[in-house]
Amino acid sequence: MSVNNDCRFIGNLTHPPHFQRVGVSKTPFMRLYLAVDDERDPTSFVRVVVYGETALLAHAYLDPGSKVLIQARYRQRKRQDCQETVHEFVADQIVFIDKINWERGDATRALVLGERGNNGAG
Repeated sequence: MSVNNDCRFIGNLTHPPHFQRVGVSKTPFMRLYLAVDDERDPTSFVRVVVYGETALLAHAYLDPGSKVLIQARYRQRKRQDCQETVHEFVADQIVFIDKINWERGDATRALVLGERGNNGAG
């Protein structure tokens, strides 16, 4: 049986994205929360996680209120510290729609990529 697990959301970030590097390999990781409103139902809040190059490149440009389109797949997992089930979407692609601070983002991105280059050289 084939399962289609492809979701798309257009919404606004509710908080600054949380960016860090995780694991032994220091994989880039970003968590963000999206407010999604279809004008018929109450606003829904969606938890999105992003890994790898997408997280590394996108986090610098996102601020609270940024409007984005997220293409993702649904994932359900148990938290490690308790028995709580977490429902989240793992983003494959992020499209910026508006409210992007390109100047600040370019500077932040250059800083992060510079650190990545220095870490690999040392």
